Amino acid sequence: MEAGYPGEPPHAANWCRRTRIMSPVRDCYKMTKRLLDLLEVVEQDRDSQIEEAQQLLDQRGKLLPELKPPFTAEEQKLGREINLMNQEIEARLHQLSNAVKEDLKEVSVKKHSLNKYTNPYEALQTDGVFYDKRN
Repeated sequence: MEAGYPGEPPHAANWCRRTRIMSPVRDCYKMTKRLLDLLEVVEQDRDSQIEEAQQLLDQRGKLLPELKPPFTAEEQKLGREINLMNQEIEARLHQLSNAVKEDLKEVSVKKHSLNKYTNPYEALQTDGVFYDKRN
């Protein structure tokens, strides 16, 4: 008799073992959910958020080649949910990217205006200046 819980029929132990094994689809679903949860929170420390998101994306990318059909009905349902979460993740990553671009633009403008303040005569143009050589 197979090792299971006392009083269980033998086929129950096999079913229990099969459900404990994580499928690549479930692993991918869990990583996608963690990524979505991470991106839903707007953090002040955006660098650590981006770094953690990159790690999750790399880990999930390693799982994708392991996803091979045939899929069970539960795995197909998880796949549809993964697709929906991916759309939300893409939108949030796009927002994060735009926020970083805006910050970089703002820093560039501040740097430029600081340069004008510290050296106001550097940017003077001499176009159109007429020099009289007769004197």
